[in-house]
Amino acid sequence: MIFTLILLLVPALIVIACQHVSILDKLGVVVLSFGLGIAIAAGLDLTLFFDADSITAVQKDVSEISIAIALPLLLFSINVKSALNMAGDTMKGMALALLSVIVISTAGAVLFADQVADVWQVAGMSVGAYTGGGPNMAAIKTAIDGKESIFITMVTYDILFSAIYLIFVMSLGQRVFGLFLNKYQHKNESGEIDYAGMEHLADETANGYKKLVAVKLLPQTLAALLSSGVVVGVALFIASLVPETYKSTTTIIGITSLGLAASFIPKIRTLANSFQLGMYLILVFCFTMGTMTDMNIFTDIDLGLASYISFILIGSLVMQALLCKLFKVDTDTFLITSSAAIMSVPFIPVIAGALKNREILLPGFAAAIIGYAVGNYLGIIVANFSRALVGA
Repeated sequence: MIFTLILLLVPALIVIACQHVSILDKLGVVVLSFGLGIAIAAGLDLTLFFDADSITAVQKDVSEISIAIALPLLLFSINVKSALNMAGDTMKGMALALLSVIVISTAGAVLFADQVADVWQVAGMSVGAYTGGGPNMAAIKTAIDGKESIFITMVTYDILFSAIYLIFVMSLGQRVFGLFLNKYQHKNESGEIDYAGMEHLADETANGYKKLVAVKLLPQTLAALLSSGVVVGVALFIASLVPETYKSTTTIIGITSLGLAASFIPKIRTLANSFQLGMYLILVFCFTMGTMTDMNIFTDIDLGLASYISFILIGSLVMQALLCKLFKVDTDTFLITSSAAIMSVPFIPVIAGALKNREILLPGFAAAIIGYAVGNYLGIIVANFSRALVGA
C-alpha cells in the first residue's frame, strides 16, 4: 500500500518542484519523472524497505492500470474534427511521417530478425512509440503480450535516442534539411495563435497541472475519471467474449476506439482536466517504469536492439525528408510533424520555439493528436505483419 502511494504521489512532488524552479520546468515533468525513477533504480535497493515480490507486483499493476485509464482521458479531449480541418501541408507531412515509421520499422524487422529476439514485438512497439508516443507503446505491449524485459529495455533506449534526436532537430535540423526542402511561408502576420478546441494543450508547463487541484473543477475531474473507468470496463467486457489469444489486443483496440468515440460527445470532450489527469497518469507510468529499470541495460548493451531502434529513428527521418521533398512540404512543417510522430504532444512547443515559428505550434498539436489516435492501430498491425514476415 505504501509503495503504491509512493508511485502515485512522487510525480506530484515533481510537478510542484517544476512549478517553483524554472530550470526544472524547462527539462520537463515527463523527463524528470522517468529520470528520477531510473535514479532510484540505480541508487536505492527497494528490497530493504519492501518485499521483492510485492515490489514487482505493484510496479506491474500501477504501470498497466495507469496507462489503461490515461488513454481514454487523453482521447476524450481530442477534437478530431478540428485536428483534421488543419489539413494541407501539416496533415500531409504527418501522413508521410507515419508512413516512414511503418515502412522502416517493418523493413528493420526483416533486417534485424537474426540479431533481435522477438523482433516483431519491437517493430510493433516502435511504431506505437514513434507515431503516438509512450502511452501507445505501452498499450501495444499489452495488446501483443510483449515481454516486460524487452519493453523496459526499449523504453530506456528510446529515452536516450529520442533525446539525441531532439537535440539534433533543435540545433541543426532546420539548417540541414533547409538545404534541400522549401522554406516555410508565414501565413499569420499578427503572430497570434488560435487555440480553439485545443486550449488544454496550449500550456506545456508544469503550471498546467494546477487545475487538477481546483475545487470548483473537482466534479468534472471526477466525471472524466469515471468516464474513463467506464470505457476501460466496457473494453474489458468485450475482450472477455473473445478467445484468450485475442483478449489483450481486443482490450487495447476497445479502449482506443471507445475513447475516440466518446470524444465526439461534446459533454465528454469538454470535461475539464481530462487531458491534464491523463497526462498526470502518464507521469505516474513514467516514474514507475523508471523504477523498474534494470541497470545492466547500460553496462550490457544490447547492440542488436540499440541498432534497430537507431535504424528506425534515422531511417524514418531520412525517408520522411525525401518524401517531403517529393510532395513539396516545407522544412518547418517537416520538422514539426516528424517531432509530432517521434516525440509527441509535450515536446511540440519546445520544437516550435527552437524553430522560432509559433505558427506551426497548433498544427503540430493537431498532428500529434492524430498520432495518438492511430498509433495503437498501426502498431498492432505492424507487429502482426512483421511476425508473419519473419515467421515468428
